[in-house]
Amino acid sequence: MPAAHEDLAKDDLGRHQYVGYVAKLGSWVLYHSGDTIPYDGMEKILQKWKIDVALLPINGRRPERRVAGNLWGHEAANLAKAIGVRMVIPCHYDMFEFNTETPEEFKTTCQALGQAHQTIRAGQRWSSFGLK
Repeated sequence: MPAAHEDLAKDDLGRHQYVGYVAKLGSWVLYHSGDTIPYDGMEKILQKWKIDVALLPINGRRPERRVAGNLWGHEAANLAKAIGVRMVIPCHYDMFEFNTETPEEFKTTCQALGQAHQTIRAGQRWSSFGLK
């Protein structure tokens, strides 16, 4: 799945340089976006997969960090809702000192949208209980 680090970069052979992954595991379809920002056509591509669980970064884009940009919390929540995921889990927060974003904006937006979500911390587990 293409991912955008500020843009959709391709190599000399036309292959996307940055990617996320959609994986079908038994009856489950999971999407891990990797580092990405929103781009034209992203929702349309993802809607084809009928994704059950999406892991989306929420640490946003701040040039002073000097790292690849990512979705903001509200963008991740809106993307999850737009592509119809059954559960969205945020990632890429509380990992590094320079990354000060929290999951609050993500949670608030998910709640406003009626988007199922679960916030977990590093080392915690998520159970699919309730998602059948």
